[in-house]
Amino acid sequence: MAGQKPRQGWIYLINPDRVSLRCKQGHVHIYDLKEPSQIECNHKDCTEKLNASRVLRGSHPHLVWTSEQFRNNSDGMQTFAIIPLSSREIYKGLPTVYPINPTQRNELDTEYYALIHQIYSVDGNCFKDSNHHWLKRIGQLDKSDKEAIEKRLQYFLVIQDNPDGDWFSQNASPELAKKVFYQLSEDEQNNLIDEFLGF
Repeated sequence: MAGQKPRQGWIYLINPDRVSLRCKQGHVHIYDLKEPSQIECNHKDCTEKLNASRVLRGSHPHLVWTSEQFRNNSDGMQTFAIIPLSSREIYKGLPTVYPINPTQRNELDTEYYALIHQIYSVDGNCFKDSNHHWLKRIGQLDKSDKEAIEKRLQYFLVIQDNPDGDWFSQNASPELAKKVFYQLSEDEQNNLIDEFLGF
């Protein structure tokens, strides 16, 4: 039974080096890269070589962190932001590392550490099997863990939760106002227009 398209907070056991590659003849296949070396095209009778030299780590748990808004607006872009999970206590105590205890919801078998500072993007094929079906997830984060990781990610990326008034006074412009306006729902837009017109 196939799984579902990955969502933020879901945990998977994946090989981040399962990628889709195209040879010079235009043949596209999915490869599980096992060593940093050249590989042959999987297409019948094709002798093209592909350079797959890169850092390889094999399969281990990863946390999907691509937001639902990005996922819904990027149907043609099969990439996902992921955070690697490690059971090694060497990372314990770092401000950009969050401990995740096993729960019924996340279905982890031991305590793992979310290595937030190592967040990166991978090809969507990492989450698919040889039949191009979505893999089943291990589990998903509890709400409290998800919120804690989000705070640490904001710390790592130096993102402020509530920009002060100075930011708005320094950056206010008609272009910014338009961007904010068009992010609102249709009802919110209509209410705002009525408010400006004094209705």
